[in-house]
Amino acid sequence: MDEGIIFRMSAYSEQGGRKYMEDVVDIRIEYEPTQSLSSGEDYPKSQGHGGQGKAESEPTKQTENETHDQNVAAESAPVSAVWVESLSNEDSGNNSAPVSEEKVAVQAVDTRRSVAFFAVFDGHGGREAAHFARENLWELLKRQRGFWSKDHSEVCAALKKGFIACHHAMWKELPEWPKTVTGLPSTSGTTASVIVIRGVHMYVAHVGDSAVVVGVQENDSDIKLQALEITQDHKPELPKEKQRIERLGGSVMKKSGVNRVVWKRPRLTHNGPVRRSTVIDQIPFLAVARSLGDLWSYDFYSGEFVVSPEPDTTVMTLDPKRHRYIILGSDGLWNMMPPSNAVNMCSSHDKMVGPKGMSCACRLGCTALLFWKERMLRADNTTVIVLALQVRGDPPIPMHQDEIVVDMSTGMDHLPFPGTTYNTMCRVPQVSARASLHPPYEEPDDDMFFEEDGIYGEDHEGWPCLEW
Repeated sequence: MDEGIIFRMSAYSEQGGRKYMEDVVDIRIEYEPTQSLSSGEDYPKSQGHGGQGKAESEPTKQTENETHDQNVAAESAPVSAVWVESLSNEDSGNNSAPVSEEKVAVQAVDTRRSVAFFAVFDGHGGREAAHFARENLWELLKRQRGFWSKDHSEVCAALKKGFIACHHAMWKELPEWPKTVTGLPSTSGTTASVIVIRGVHMYVAHVGDSAVVVGVQENDSDIKLQALEITQDHKPELPKEKQRIERLGGSVMKKSGVNRVVWKRPRLTHNGPVRRSTVIDQIPFLAVARSLGDLWSYDFYSGEFVVSPEPDTTVMTLDPKRHRYIILGSDGLWNMMPPSNAVNMCSSHDKMVGPKGMSCACRLGCTALLFWKERMLRADNTTVIVLALQVRGDPPIPMHQDEIVVDMSTGMDHLPFPGTTYNTMCRVPQVSARASLHPPYEEPDDDMFFEEDGIYGEDHEGWPCLEW
């Protein structure tokens, strides 16, 4: 079974009861590279979207606009879906430079296959880390040696290196990020749950408490699906995480019933270099043990981060006859809905809802927000991506609103355009003008506490929600 899979994709993102939106989604569907690139050569720096330099990203943006006659605002919207026409379009920002035949041969794309990248980032302490990861993680991943290998272990190792590279790249951006209310460097960080689909293989990398779940139907006679939890939340109280944190000189403390990684920082009234006599405040700060960002957790003695950026990785072979749904979600979903309920809700939804009805992702997100309301709790940012796998040759399920059918065995020229039978995404994500008017640091985040004179306030900035 070497053919690519077919799936219906939908996404949903809502800020819930929070004043700011810090959940971010990134969706990329691109060509696989040529054999020469996949065998270990460095990936072209100007390809794809969200590159590190402005000059590098402009040629690709122009290609996207020519292809779709619409501008998907990936830089400004919390949810971005990018379909890139060519991964080997240019080797530099100079469009007028002639390209030799040898270079064209090396960079020719494989138009028969695509690679898909899906990611959910749940930011905390500000939107900067989540948005940086959205703009840069995919580019950093595919440039790692071994990422395009056929050896699963090499691909997983490249995923880990890419996560760490993205984390370290945030150091250069830290001076530009807004400081905390007390004038300290930004404490922005983000969870990251990522899947990469190549052919029939799905690679998963994960830090934090967002999650990836697969709905499995072992037998055709099974009425209910089983939920296969691909990821495990990185909670500080887990023995493995707590042991690692304490080995690095960190600690875990409970605050309001929640275990948190402690931020050891000099008292705010301290001036000058830190000495042995300096009074150190211990603040129960972060409710996850691994993330991207959270640069405050760097331990100078060990040279490592107490809040680790190294992801858990795994690979699985997808069989559409057994694996019916893949769900990526932030904790706004999973705190209200067990994985088994989520996969079975998707299954029942597809059976009961007719064409042009609510998408599976929207159904899960709206139901989670309703549960928050019923429990009289302030709803967290809630983000969901749902991939509904289809068996090749079987009659397709009627399309819902804001869905698109993707066949991974074909190239990008075969992707349906918005508004057609197999792409009901008729609306383009737009960001409200209110985004630039939001003052930072007003609403507390459940994932972190910031202590100031005995009062827990906020070190937080967010982003408005969007409409699909």
